[in-house]
Amino acid sequence: MKVPQESEDALPTTLEDERYDVRVINPVRLAPTLSATISRLPGRYNFKPHIGLMPGGAIVMFVAHSHSEEIFTSQNVDHPARSLTSHVVMYRSSDGGKTWGRGRHVKELLGGHEPSVSIIDGVLFVQIHIHGSGGFPDPYAERDHSYVLIARSENGGESFATTILDRTVTGAVKDERIETARNIIKLSDGRLWFGVGVGSRHRAAISGDLGLTWKIEDTEVRGAAYEGVSRSFFCEGLAFRTIQGRLMMLTRVDYGFARFAEPLPHNPVYAGGTLSDNFDGEVLFTSTDEGQTWAPMRALGFPALMYPSIVGLEENRMLFTFTVREIPPEGSGCIHRKVGVQAIIIVEQTDGSIDFDFSQDVAVIDDCTPDSMRNAGCFGNTLRLPDGTFVTPFSYPLIDADILELADRKEYLKEEVYNYWASLQNTYSSRYQDYVMEDPALTELHLRRNFSALFLYGQAANKGGIATAVVRWSL
Repeated sequence: MKVPQESEDALPTTLEDERYDVRVINPVRLAPTLSATISRLPGRYNFKPHIGLMPGGAIVMFVAHSHSEEIFTSQNVDHPARSLTSHVVMYRSSDGGKTWGRGRHVKELLGGHEPSVSIIDGVLFVQIHIHGSGGFPDPYAERDHSYVLIARSENGGESFATTILDRTVTGAVKDERIETARNIIKLSDGRLWFGVGVGSRHRAAISGDLGLTWKIEDTEVRGAAYEGVSRSFFCEGLAFRTIQGRLMMLTRVDYGFARFAEPLPHNPVYAGGTLSDNFDGEVLFTSTDEGQTWAPMRALGFPALMYPSIVGLEENRMLFTFTVREIPPEGSGCIHRKVGVQAIIIVEQTDGSIDFDFSQDVAVIDDCTPDSMRNAGCFGNTLRLPDGTFVTPFSYPLIDADILELADRKEYLKEEVYNYWASLQNTYSSRYQDYVMEDPALTELHLRRNFSALFLYGQAANKGGIATAVVRWSL
């Protein structure tokens, strides 16, 4: 491999992309292996990347970035949940994702988590959640509740103007969490739209001036409701147009609390009960009135399938990329039961239904998370470049070998081992006894997940972290 020449954007921090195979599980129409390359960003905490394609051909990528010790240096810390331990870093590639320039901390997104990117008519939008601390330039403002921030740029991310959707704007009351859908879409009349969850209520942010100003309006979800939890169906929703122009939305659903007026077709065979949101699933909704009302069409996939991405292909086909967030229950419909990023081709029928076939031609973009550890986010939305190449980022764990050996031997099941490593980090206050349950299998599940979280997110003893890679691949 050779070091690339300096780009016009910034000094590249990745080497030339290396060869990488995307395997296909149960290939029928696809080849058993798809040719690909991979670029890896340096660093041990680049989490949940999301990318967008600018009109001039540059790719922008936004990642969550953090240092756990910031709970001691953030001046607004009343408790760790309010510390500025998450912020957003922007990367840029001018060669289709082969190499990436040096990352830049986006000051307007300080305190943000899980950035998502939308690019409409050349305007770049980044949506983030902020978990109870203020945003730049007043990072110590006393917003003691979660809220949504929309950053808007007309110069490709060189600078941003921001809009805050907090209690004042959304009408949220105490104990109502404010959440956002994962993307902004353009309606048929030219207005911009994205879903906003206000507790269990469904609202929408709508702009008639390309995102300069936003108005909050009520929307309605029919035939579905949450019971016993403050959550909406817009949480992490992905709205998209099908090939035939229908407006649909894929949204993350907790089957333990979601209730549907009619049984959902293709409902995954899984009763829940793990007390873990990593086993949420996806439900497809549709709107026939440009986002004013939504109704569920079907469930899809299997528990632990989330973070969807849709890319249009030829004719009536679309590429559906998704994250497998946790090892799915056996028999629940996943033919490659590994944490990571996968993709299938879906087909839109003439009646408006969509065929999601997870039994064949499953492209495995990433499955590097060891079974003994929890995932490191994965995420991975996909872009299609003008030459037909797909670009998919993902985040993955970087854990020292001695910790992986401990996990492989299930040493975390010993109280003294778990608590020793838990004492070497400051992000999580929980200890071994907090995860002991009547069901031994659930006890093991939660100890395994949280043991690895000590190193992925808590960065215990500097023996773990999260990295980001970008795969370029073709069908």
